[in-house]
Amino acid sequence: VDPVERAILRLGAYELLYHSEIPFRVIINEAVELAKIFGAAEGHRYVNGVLDRLAQQVRRAEAQGAR
Repeated sequence: VDPVERAILRLGAYELLYHSEIPFRVIINEAVELAKIFGAAEGHRYVNGVLDRLAQQVRRAEAQGAR
């Protein structure tokens, strides 16, 4: 994993776990935008997939309500 994507994933994971006042879609969207600007060519797709899967696990009720 590219160091930039790793840092973005760590930031996104932290926000998903410890900042429940921020909607999970906002966290994922901001992480994807950062990956598009600073990451590798297709790194934003990887960031999106990983954080979406994490959101499904740690914010199950919120994620199910949004779908």
